[in-house]
Amino acid sequence: MEKDMKTIHKKGMIALCMLASSCMSDLNIKSAEIIDQSIAFKSVDDLNAGTLGAYAGLATNTISISTWISDEATWPAENTSGRGTQVFSWKQDAVNVDIAAAWTNFYMVLDRVNRVLGALDDVYATPQEESTKQQLKGELLALRAFCHFELLRHYAVDYEPASAGVPVMTRSYIGSPARNTVQEVFAQIDTDLETAKTLIPTTFTNKNRITRPAVAAIQARSALWQKKWDVAITAATEVINAIPLASATAFPDIWLDKTEAEIVWKLKREAQDARIGDIFRDGSGRVLFAPSYKWMNAVDASKDVRFGVYAKDLTPTATTRRWTVNKYVGGQPALVNLADVKLFRVAEMYLIRAEAYASKTTVELNAAASDLNALRIQRISGYVPQSFVTAADLLDAVMLERYRELAFEGHRYFDLRRRKMNITRTTADAIMAPGATLLTPGDRGYYLPIPLKELQTNLQISQHPKYND
Repeated sequence: MEKDMKTIHKKGMIALCMLASSCMSDLNIKSAEIIDQSIAFKSVDDLNAGTLGAYAGLATNTISISTWISDEATWPAENTSGRGTQVFSWKQDAVNVDIAAAWTNFYMVLDRVNRVLGALDDVYATPQEESTKQQLKGELLALRAFCHFELLRHYAVDYEPASAGVPVMTRSYIGSPARNTVQEVFAQIDTDLETAKTLIPTTFTNKNRITRPAVAAIQARSALWQKKWDVAITAATEVINAIPLASATAFPDIWLDKTEAEIVWKLKREAQDARIGDIFRDGSGRVLFAPSYKWMNAVDASKDVRFGVYAKDLTPTATTRRWTVNKYVGGQPALVNLADVKLFRVAEMYLIRAEAYASKTTVELNAAASDLNALRIQRISGYVPQSFVTAADLLDAVMLERYRELAFEGHRYFDLRRRKMNITRTTADAIMAPGATLLTPGDRGYYLPIPLKELQTNLQISQHPKYND
């Protein structure tokens, strides 16, 4: 079971291309080219290939959206490609391809997952294969939970339990589904994760796939959104106890794919895959989105290891500075911008646990401060641990640290949104989008619309009310 993503290009991709629909709007139209999964999956090896096919479908849309819509990047004048600029300007609409990408991608992966799950129980396994079969089931359930969570983060009306969430998809070709409530989506996520944890053995440690600590990491992130503080603490602690933080020395090598230090789950990227670094700087060297001046001013360039790892000045001796996001340049000069996608790191777990401790009815400030300080010690040279008098001060510090630590990893926009905070940019960061300096929860651009194609095909689904004007 240590097979990696390369396997999918040999066997699994053929089956998955025949099995998977292109996006959710196709769910009520069964293509003649799609064969029954009972024919495609006859052995445990087939199930493994199908599982790898589901993993292989995951893209980096979350990183793109969060980068473009939040305050962690700026749009430089040299980006004349148009990519991401509509979203950066907060003028996205239901036909914008950048907005539709996450919807299409995550529902495509869900369809793949459900097709394998639909066949799994009927596939014969020898006694020696049975544990592998159950592990695959656990991985698929956890992957289903992850996709539902990401869809909810993107497209829910808001994150209140009774609000309109996204359609829950637990089988393929479910017709024309309406939105489930946020609470209903989280209930499915929680159920899938709880079951997955019982099926994936602790001996499985391939970080290119979902391991037991990865399930706990998804649980911790989901619990944070649900404000289930004790659940978040327990799940984050499970990950923290299993995997240590990277040292300041090892930290830069994470982003060059030279070490798996503190990585919980990553998407392995090969030469033929899309390059995540292209979000920020294209193959010709043109900077599409650069670190915002606001972000760079929030990080100590001389003492914080993250500054030089995440940002790079391409013209250090010139009068005019030219910055780029350096986080995903990768470690292979011949394959610039090709880097593994780090979906979960232990650093996030420290920040989740700190926020949960500070948010409980009975606040645990010392425990929260300890987690925050533990992370900062590994990132900031000469850091002196801080204490906090109030929970509000501690929570502000956690949000700042999330801004620093998790930049360009697909978190910032969703963090601001879950806390109903304004998105604010400096004037210098919005020169190419005049007026795009303040976005409030009352503004339409603060939210993402359901793609028009889905609305046209699925008459049961409702658009975000901000886009009904």
